[in-house]
Amino acid sequence: MIDPKQTIQISSELTDEHLLAICDAADVIACECPSYLVRLLNDVREFRRYTNECIERFPSDAETHHWLSSRANQVEMLLSLTIYELLQKENLLDENNQLNLQQLSDRNRAIALSKALHPYSSK
Repeated sequence: MIDPKQTIQISSELTDEHLLAICDAADVIACECPSYLVRLLNDVREFRRYTNECIERFPSDAETHHWLSSRANQVEMLLSLTIYELLQKENLLDENNQLNLQQLSDRNRAIALSKALHPYSSK
């Protein structure tokens, strides 16, 4: 488990540990988009693992499962890149692509608090 007070190096190839750390640090999310992206990425990774198991379990369908695994890998890369770009767009990465988990957590809490105090505000 990654300490929420540390920074982590982020790239477009997010590890499962990075995703978990991001979700833990962003435990109060004003917008569910980041959570959806992480769930989608985890689902695609699980599907890719499943299709790889099917290659061994169903050798007669290996070609189809290789194709499915390849397509899942492409979707995984796109979702990872999307999460990475979202972190950039939200100015959560420094010039060295370091994500400060405490900053992410504090930011999301501030957004949630602001929405709670001003529920009809457009910001």
